Amino acid sequence: MSDLLGNLEAYIRTLPAVDVRVTLSHSPLADETPMRAESEVIPGGRELAEECGIMAIDVGGACKGEFCCFMDGMQRPRGPIYVNSPVPILYGYVAAAIRVRGSDRRMRTLPGFHKVDESLYFSVGMAERYGLTISGVKIVDTSDSDTIEHPIALAQVAYDKISTIRGALESELAAKWVDQNKGPGWLLVDGSLQSDYGEANVVGVTKSHGTQYLTWDEQRVVLSMKVGERSGAFIPLVHGRRRPVYSWYLRMHPSEGKDPYFGLIRVEAPRSARALAMIDDISRWILAERAPLSLPDSRWDKMIYPIRDCELYMKSLAPSHTSLDARLFRLSEISRSREG
Repeated sequence: MSDLLGNLEAYIRTLPAVDVRVTLSHSPLADETPMRAESEVIPGGRELAEECGIMAIDVGGACKGEFCCFMDGMQRPRGPIYVNSPVPILYGYVAAAIRVRGSDRRMRTLPGFHKVDESLYFSVGMAERYGLTISGVKIVDTSDSDTIEHPIALAQVAYDKISTIRGALESELAAKWVDQNKGPGWLLVDGSLQSDYGEANVVGVTKSHGTQYLTWDEQRVVLSMKVGERSGAFIPLVHGRRRPVYSWYLRMHPSEGKDPYFGLIRVEAPRSARALAMIDDISRWILAERAPLSLPDSRWDKMIYPIRDCELYMKSLAPSHTSLDARLFRLSEISRSREG
């Protein structure tokens, strides 16, 4: 990993006049991008893939399956940083990894399947208006003519771009795995499938439910499902376009007396006749992954343990929250040292 913040500090110290302001995170343990309003739901749609429609279907209980590899990604944003301008600069550390579960049940990283990207994210064009031309570091330009020229809006665009880079890393690793895997084993991906994988042995599992694919009555059916039940399969529509997957909801843990989304995941598989015929099998395989529980993670009801293992592995190699905040604090002290 490069010393990106160290190189940024060295660059800033070459400037004749310096006004550096840094926003240190109020939530030092948060790795994800700041959420938009929780009440904001992205509208979507669906085409039914099974004649039964969106009804609760008992898949027949857990069954040891073919999942042997597991993929997850992470992002660790920090900032914003302001250097001689109101243009927010975000630091972003992004990683993705695929881990394999051996016959001894131990998890190991597949050689060549851990990717990292460390960059600064900001609007280069707007920064240049203030005479700021940062060099010696990796930059992702977030310039967009449709973005409101306001620090909060510019910061949100940078956060969104960090998520986009993370998705690109994950897609790269998944495509590489599909190209190299010729055996019977399957890859379980944390999140949606970002590409068309044909009939590849890949399944995606989504823990969040911010996109509304179903009608109100269909949502009521899904939220009432019992443990081991799945919904009928459908083809997700986003902005009116059909995604290349079949999707269905699956209840992992009982939700009685809890939030109706407790233990509820959405599964995706490549849109093929083979995958459609295997929906119950795939669901049983996922149910078999519930043990051991992913405690103490607060998302344990929706997260299987191998995905938590991937996450812990990547975090163990990432720069710590403390070290990042210490480097940011050093940047904020540059202006004061000049004044002194």
